[in-house]
Amino acid sequence: MKTRKLTAILGAVALTASCLAGCGGGKADSASGSKTAANSPEEVSTADHVDITIGGLSLSDSSTGAWPTEVIKAVEEKFNCTITTKAYDQESLNLDLSGGNTCDIVQISDGNIEGVLKGKHAVNLVDYKNIAPNIFSDGMDYRNKIMQKFKGDNGEAQYFVTPRVVSKDYAKSYGSVVQYGYVVRWDLYKQIGAPTITNDDEYIEALKKMKEIYPKTEDGAETYAMSAYNDADLHTYFFKGCLGEGYLNLEDGLYVQDAQTNALVVDVYDKDENVKTPFWSGVEFYNKLYKAGLLDPDNFITKGEDLTEKYTKGQYIGGTVNWYFGTYNSNNKGTDKEYIVLPSKLGWVNEQNRAGWTGKYLFVSSHSPNIDRAVMVLDYLQSGEFARSSDSGVEGRWEKGSDGKPHLTEDTINMKVDGSRAEEWKMSGISDSRVDNLIGWDYNNVLADGGRVSLWNDEDVMKDSLTTAELELCEQFGISLPSDLLKNGVEKGDNMDLSKSDSTIRMCLETIPKNIVRIDSNCIEITKNALPGLIQADSDESFAAAKEALLHQLSDASVKESIDWWQKAWEDSKSAIESLESK
Repeated sequence: MKTRKLTAILGAVALTASCLAGCGGGKADSASGSKTAANSPEEVSTADHVDITIGGLSLSDSSTGAWPTEVIKAVEEKFNCTITTKAYDQESLNLDLSGGNTCDIVQISDGNIEGVLKGKHAVNLVDYKNIAPNIFSDGMDYRNKIMQKFKGDNGEAQYFVTPRVVSKDYAKSYGSVVQYGYVVRWDLYKQIGAPTITNDDEYIEALKKMKEIYPKTEDGAETYAMSAYNDADLHTYFFKGCLGEGYLNLEDGLYVQDAQTNALVVDVYDKDENVKTPFWSGVEFYNKLYKAGLLDPDNFITKGEDLTEKYTKGQYIGGTVNWYFGTYNSNNKGTDKEYIVLPSKLGWVNEQNRAGWTGKYLFVSSHSPNIDRAVMVLDYLQSGEFARSSDSGVEGRWEKGSDGKPHLTEDTINMKVDGSRAEEWKMSGISDSRVDNLIGWDYNNVLADGGRVSLWNDEDVMKDSLTTAELELCEQFGISLPSDLLKNGVEKGDNMDLSKSDSTIRMCLETIPKNIVRIDSNCIEITKNALPGLIQADSDESFAAAKEALLHQLSDASVKESIDWWQKAWEDSKSAIESLESK
């Protein structure tokens, strides 16, 4: 059996072939999970109430916060079950596997696929095709071919599905606001004259001026431009560089993908001074922040939760992503003090995930005591109906308009923007991040009723749901939506989106050989250890010396052997996909 995959987290431990047990119950007789399914969903009895647990590496634990939401309650009623989710990291997932205590439905990354297949832990969904009409719908055909060819046994069996598949019925959208780029505090940015920011140097100059007028928070805490998040390996640095230079990250940062040409680019081990690769762009940016006294002194020990805490307290005046704002914007709703994001060179929108999101695969455990019900639930999660409910609310939160198309109700829109209804918003389950990695259809796919999956991306709705700061930004720049800054830049050729990108290439790479995994893991550790010396270099000369020392270490660590393998594997993946598409 020849398995093909991209290891999203280099060095991840493949799942063992030990017995996989479904949450709360006994073991199936067959490790393969093969059986003859009922002829239709109607012929599968749902009379008995069952528990369905979903555990994953990219999921949150449903035991915290509002659960079950309206969206989840509707699924529970439909299939007479109680649904809970469980968050895993790689270590806890492996522990649960070895202890026989994983869930009915499991979400994993690329590094786990080989172990799941060898251990026969996943149900062959083809055997349940008649009760999985959404998984095997026409719109999922390309994704299914990819799963069968590259994430299976190179045959007709299919064990995995993916979230957020982009279909042919896709309506391009930039959303209402920019999600990734140059973060600013709108009130401070206004006070310095809202200068044009098109590159890192212009951004740093703006940060300096904002720091001058806001050196401390109202509580007396020191303010900084930003900090790294150190629980994601090198991501802080190369992702910032990807945004600034126009590349897609491949999770680890050693290699990146050109967002326009889809070519593989060597990132960290870059000796071409005429090319600015993401890692070096990001590291140089953080070095400039350090020399300007703008970088949080805790930069090298800060984790994501620490960022969230400091953003919530208003201690950062900048940033590159909107993941860590915490409750700050909610706490300052209706004022001009919110964080907003201005576009960088690359806008992370309109990515062509024809086979779904890379590195997030869902399967039904072959050892689940409720395989039929688990398959039916997973299938429903792949439906346009569930996607619409999750992104736009259950029916009633939206309704058909005079044009015959679905539209959000005024009450639903008001619920989102009214801070006093925050708890109701949470309980609605709309845009609940805990289920985002379970949803089969992309936000901008157009469903049979003529509306997008996410009705929030209708232009009128986007305008009606803008905050005070966002409205002021639009007035400042003479635009209708904050995202028009990116859209207009793309149209002029100054910015780019991901409409020319193809994520399927990295999804279908050959299994990384153990020697290359070792080399890459070692190179990542070497690079992480070199970060303090690079970022805290006090001159261009000392930065250049630290860079040269790192490149020498990587060369001694056999990085060139890794480069040769990756370049060939990338081209082979492209050729294999082209061959599959031509059939």
